[in-house]
Amino acid sequence: MSLDSGLVGLWRFNGDCKDSSGKGNHGSPFGVDFSAVGRSGKPNTAAAFDGVDDCIEVRSSESLALGAGDFSVAAWLRLEEDLTDIIGDVASKFDENSRRGFNLYIKGSSAAYNSYGDAKNVHFGIDNAMDAPWEDCGKPWPTNTYVSSLTVFKGDLYAGIADAVGDGTDACHVFRYAGGAEWIDCGRVGDSLRTRSAYSMIVHKDHLYCGTGRYDWVTVTPENCDYVRVYRYEGGKEWVDCGQPGENYRILSLCSFKGDLYCGTDDNQRECGPEAGKVFRYAGGTGWVDCGRLGDQIRSFCVFPHNGVLYGSTDGDIFCYEGGTAWTYIGNPFHNTQVHCLQIYKGKLYAGTWPQGYVCSYEGGMQWTLCGRLGVTTGEHQRLNEINDLTVYNGKLYAGVIPKGEIYRYEGGTSWTLLRRLVSNPDWKPKGTATWARVPSLTVFDGKLYAATAACRGYAEENPHYEAGRVYSTTAGQNVSYDQDLGSGWSHVAAVREGGSLKLYVDGKLVSSSQPFAADSYDLTNDEPLYIGFGAVDYFSGVMDEMRLFDRALTQADVTALYKQPAK
Repeated sequence: MSLDSGLVGLWRFNGDCKDSSGKGNHGSPFGVDFSAVGRSGKPNTAAAFDGVDDCIEVRSSESLALGAGDFSVAAWLRLEEDLTDIIGDVASKFDENSRRGFNLYIKGSSAAYNSYGDAKNVHFGIDNAMDAPWEDCGKPWPTNTYVSSLTVFKGDLYAGIADAVGDGTDACHVFRYAGGAEWIDCGRVGDSLRTRSAYSMIVHKDHLYCGTGRYDWVTVTPENCDYVRVYRYEGGKEWVDCGQPGENYRILSLCSFKGDLYCGTDDNQRECGPEAGKVFRYAGGTGWVDCGRLGDQIRSFCVFPHNGVLYGSTDGDIFCYEGGTAWTYIGNPFHNTQVHCLQIYKGKLYAGTWPQGYVCSYEGGMQWTLCGRLGVTTGEHQRLNEINDLTVYNGKLYAGVIPKGEIYRYEGGTSWTLLRRLVSNPDWKPKGTATWARVPSLTVFDGKLYAATAACRGYAEENPHYEAGRVYSTTAGQNVSYDQDLGSGWSHVAAVREGGSLKLYVDGKLVSSSQPFAADSYDLTNDEPLYIGFGAVDYFSGVMDEMRLFDRALTQADVTALYKQPAK
């Protein structure tokens, strides 16, 4: 069979986005730079996407109606090492209303208060509004009630815990998922037994970093806590001390931006010290540089990059970083009092708030749009709702919510669907925070959506509620992922649907494949355009060369041949 057999789209990007397959699936560009240097080293042989609003739209056609048949997408991608934004979507043809189509995108792991790390993981998914049951993935530590963060690092899923019964020796540990319900202890983070939580965790420059703290806000006082520090994982159970950012009792957020590691801090005191509650930048060794305070606030919940700008959230207000120690106020979405998480969905910045449980999207300036309200939204107890985390998975935005430990999926406008209450506490009381539950972290690993559960305050219990302090997973449609770092420079990515299986190739090698599924259940036909460089995650940031779409499944030999083809 000819390598070009089954081509329904071939976009060489030699100065334009015309289709060379003969099927007439020419693209309409929006802001794309076709003068970029391709793999050949020559200008005008690739398409550069700025990650802000560049994309290519290809009108839906009969040849792009994928149905329940085989298909393949292949492209050369050039990515930057240091990120100022999420990499975003390579290609998508997806109807968000019917949840039908496919998504191929690149993003790092985003866990709880943290922003994205700079690892570049590849995700490929198809869907036809198919949901799977939730699976119990176990409890990292028996007396822990709070899994603080879930982060993907070098092909594995890691979880931090908040506390454990005892003198603190068993608290503040990180665990690696071993499959089923098994977790492997990766050691205690730091020596201070008064520091009880592995609070924040992120991948930066091919290392796993963890910021410490204490989740139980009632006990965050000078009498109970030491100033907290950031640590770097060295394998096994070894963690290296990277220093103390300011004088704080919690490191709420870690962020990779422009090649630097940033952290947001909190001392939980109303009379904060001169270095408390600020954002700091890592200077190497044990040094940290003061990057200023967000207005007059005493904490920085989430520090997050988007479109070349570093954003920070705090007690209701959101800011953008201007350099040095300067931050500019960009609003308080709908008069909330805390913004615990920021996320990117379809190219926009979204914020999750407390206590109304609003999710809002940023429109520029100081303008925010209300995108719905989650949690307890009827009756007299409506100010109990906190959006703990937001993440994008296979074309849709998902949220974890206090006070009932629930998972929601965004349906557009102000509409959300309640998917599951992960902590089913029958003794839940509106005025009893000890009975509340959280979903503090959502992340995507091995093609699945993983969710961490927690009691509200995060202190250890001898006999905790069974569902608190556990990890659960589910799937929407069918997905595969490459959970190693794709890295910078040129890479070849191929995504293949073959009957009832998905396959993902990187640089000619098979790196991930799905479990078998019922092929007839996944008719992907929709009337949406095929987008190149845009989708549910973000506008693509990088350079593309030679994208191909086939209405057949590429074989290993085909993928190898495409990878070895000389640049033109």
